[in-house]
Amino acid sequence: MTEKEALKKLRELTKINDNDVNHLLHQISTFAGQEKAGKLLEKIDSGGVQAKVAFVGSHTIQGLDNITRYEALKRNLHIQSLMGGYNQWNLLMLKPESDLEHFDPDVTVCSLDESIIYKHFGDSGWSTETLSFALEEAFEEIKKVLTIYTTRVATTIVLHTIPLPLYDWKAVTNYREKQKVSMLWRRFNQDLLNLHTTLENVIVLDFEVLTQDVQETRDPRMKHYASMSYTSNVWQVISKEIASIIASIKGLSQKVLALDLDQTLWGGIIGDDGVHGIQLSKTFPGNQFYAFQQVIKRLQAQGILLTIVSKNDWDNVKDVFISHDDMVLDEEDFVQISCNWGPKSESLANMASRLNLGKDSIVFVDDNPFERELVSSQLPEVTVIPLSQDPSLYIQDLLMEGYFNTMNSTDEDHKRLEKYKQIAKREELKEDSDSIEEYLLQLEMELDVFEILSSHVPRIAQLSQRTNQFNMTTTRLTESEVVGISNSESSSIYGFRLKDKFGDNGIVGYVHVKKEEHRWLIENFIMSCRVFQRSVECEVLRVILENAKLQGVSEVIGNYKPSKKNKLVSDFYQNNGFELVDYGENSTCWLYLFKKEIEKVEWIQLTASEEGMSV
Repeated sequence: MTEKEALKKLRELTKINDNDVNHLLHQISTFAGQEKAGKLLEKIDSGGVQAKVAFVGSHTIQGLDNITRYEALKRNLHIQSLMGGYNQWNLLMLKPESDLEHFDPDVTVCSLDESIIYKHFGDSGWSTETLSFALEEAFEEIKKVLTIYTTRVATTIVLHTIPLPLYDWKAVTNYREKQKVSMLWRRFNQDLLNLHTTLENVIVLDFEVLTQDVQETRDPRMKHYASMSYTSNVWQVISKEIASIIASIKGLSQKVLALDLDQTLWGGIIGDDGVHGIQLSKTFPGNQFYAFQQVIKRLQAQGILLTIVSKNDWDNVKDVFISHDDMVLDEEDFVQISCNWGPKSESLANMASRLNLGKDSIVFVDDNPFERELVSSQLPEVTVIPLSQDPSLYIQDLLMEGYFNTMNSTDEDHKRLEKYKQIAKREELKEDSDSIEEYLLQLEMELDVFEILSSHVPRIAQLSQRTNQFNMTTTRLTESEVVGISNSESSSIYGFRLKDKFGDNGIVGYVHVKKEEHRWLIENFIMSCRVFQRSVECEVLRVILENAKLQGVSEVIGNYKPSKKNKLVSDFYQNNGFELVDYGENSTCWLYLFKKEIEKVEWIQLTASEEGMSV
């Protein structure tokens, strides 16, 4: 299907409000086409996760909203946008009760150009001294505006570094002065990149890095005609990063990379070419696959789970791991290996079920278009990457969309492989047990419920942002919001960690409680899918309720807000002695009056750390 045909079909679907459009988006490659698609998509409810995004700037940013909408829908995100007027960024962000503040965006994108620097030159003319002064003034202005804005609006702010215009550098004739200009400008951008150390909710993208493959970042004609400082080519790469940031905030980052082997991790067919006949080396052409494996190894070290899904005989594959000197990845790097001749969609579905993972957390990489199409049709939730025919482009294909990007990382991420291997061992124990009760008793689980400390904040924020299934209200918290709640006299966050005979699962969930004299409100209850189906949530709730009772509380309220992914917990409060007291359009409210105590879960032993509670 051509881009023109895809846009025509998209236009027809928007007329009947048909949201089955995702398959069309990958057929559109030009900025003009993507911008048109984004404009059309504004008219329909795509059914994706909702997000509000505001766009402001110091120059003309027309089109950035529409192409971001296009990129977002590829990530199952439906964005509602607000566009600020030309050079209104500081006015909108500083003005109380502005349209921007009332819009209350999840993400505020602020694109700045060199004009915010040059306005501080005054009448002094160009010199390294006036440039140094102007850069300092511009940075202080940006920092001040963002600081004030973040006190009024709970939003993630996305900026990018500001490139030094080529011809302003060329206009300096002294090479020593050129070096000073470059140094001063880089120092300014470095200060921007460091903003996150004082303003937690600010993300600054590196313009030079993101645009290094862009043919033209500036168009002098459009700069003079329409005050557009950057080309549409820039918007194409920036919009991908914005969509990736929104996906991360909304808990849609992928966790699993499922890999084919032949012609993917190495060149050739292992069954035909043998261990030493495949292309995998430090010289061409094998170095293309060697480099691809190196990147995958880096992803795995950052907590991305690797699996193999290959139509192959395991004996042949195992020989590669054992005997090939240039194999970067080890067998131990993979949480699960499926080498068989069955449909790959079945292998992926079984893997997701066995590891308690949503299919939408998987990215599938395969060189064969037939296999990719089959997985896409059988498992539409799985993200399928269309690998190029040229293996030198594999790295670009894998990384450009930012599927694995997250807002932060914790120690838990670096232990993820170990923890999911423990899940596989638990599944083996489960299969060998005569009953589910026997299995749970043999796990020898130890639960610790505790009021969180500052050291727990990154993990609690991460659970908030990434957990979708057991998330009672799907409320997302930033680290600063977690700190604010923890420091409040009227609220507490209780974390809980779980150990068993196979190892330490770490902090697997939390309960956010708002406290009144005789009443507690459970604002949210979150638990990782790693510990599903063990009644951990019931024991945690029992501990919270018992603790409330000891503090003289007579009623506890719990809220549930349904989403596409949390139907699993829709009856959680009902099954644990709560009564329905309010049924709203977007939520239900449940009340516990201590009429009947929740039974202790017999296969879970309570332990207490120094900060924990024991009931």
